[in-house]
Amino acid sequence: MNYDRGDVVLVPFPFVTSKGTSKKARPALIISDHSIDRRFEDLIMVGITSRIVEDIKETEYMIVDGTEAFKSSGLAKTPVVRCEYIMTVPRRLVARRLGRLLYETMKEIDNRLKVSLGIKD
Repeated sequence: MNYDRGDVVLVPFPFVTSKGTSKKARPALIISDHSIDRRFEDLIMVGITSRIVEDIKETEYMIVDGTEAFKSSGLAKTPVVRCEYIMTVPRRLVARRLGRLLYETMKEIDNRLKVSLGIKD
């Protein structure tokens, strides 16, 4: 399946507990642009969490429940996109697409990514 920048997808994330290592499906946002020629087919993503904190950092973006952005995301709970949690994932590990973020939302997320990476305009 083809995945694109702005797609919200489900991927298995490993985590460690007292009983060992396990995997749990978690949402992530694809931030890599695959309309350009790339050497590898891996997807660059940022993590998405439903754990809401009161002090959203400048590297995070909350998609508010009930908005068009939330409806297009395909997520069940208000999410926070964590632009400081960047990962590269092989395309084959994506379980499925949940939704797609709107262009305006991706522009806001791009601004947070720039902050997270220290990119100045």
